Amino acid sequence: AQYRQIIFHSGPRQVGKTTTSLEASAESPVHYYFNWDNDDHRALILEGPQAVAFVAELETLRKTLPILVFDEIHKYRYWKRFLKGFFDTYEKKCKIIVTCSARLDVYKRGGDSLMGRYFLYHLHPLTIREIIDPRLPTQEIQKPKEISFANYHALLDFGGFPEPYLRRKKVFFNHWKRLRMEQLFREDLRDLSQVQEIGQMQLLAEILTEEATHSLNHSMLASKIKVSAPTLSRWMTILKNLYFCFSIQPFSKN
Repeated sequence: AQYRQIIFHSGPRQVGKTTTSLEASAESPVHYYFNWDNDDHRALILEGPQAVAFVAELETLRKTLPILVFDEIHKYRYWKRFLKGFFDTYEKKCKIIVTCSARLDVYKRGGDSLMGRYFLYHLHPLTIREIIDPRLPTQEIQKPKEISFANYHALLDFGGFPEPYLRRKKVFFNHWKRLRMEQLFREDLRDLSQVQEIGQMQLLAEILTEEATHSLNHSMLASKIKVSAPTLSRWMTILKNLYFCFSIQPFSKN
């Protein structure tokens, strides 16, 4: 509402990016949704910015600017070039939201820079603070609030992803988790990197899950999955970029 820049909406798979983007765009009287995984939408995007602008009727005079949502467009090899051309041509005629499962800032495809044309926001799973009160605080310093016993243990048992947290069913959670892991390693990993050793990457993910909160020894971990330390470090970076894990650095000068 305040700025001309594109909103890049990045976050883990199944965290609610599409839902949030659609709810935000629905506040505008005119809004459009384009999903790269939809064959018709993909064909339209491949035709170029002018084709999308024609469908969205951007040449029509309106009191409020329409909102366009581009979902998973990073899978398009020339997505940066497309967005740059679209934004430079139609920035005064619409608002743009772009969603992406992996971190948009790790993609190096396309030759054109989008510098100055976007603001990047990360959407993460639910936190205790959001569960207690989802409203934005008016003051920087807030009084502590207590979370209910049921909500706290649901967060521990089912995690902060919206759907399993709200359903709170063990059977559904197990199905959901298994499918998410398959999509993470078979689709997202393939789109993000050229890694061929998917089985070893999955083994690394299992070990990291079992050893969460422990100190991380790269050389020892590399020997467990039979790869070099530099390869392990690169794979760790990929898993972080896919929001599978994150590292906490110790408070030490060593």
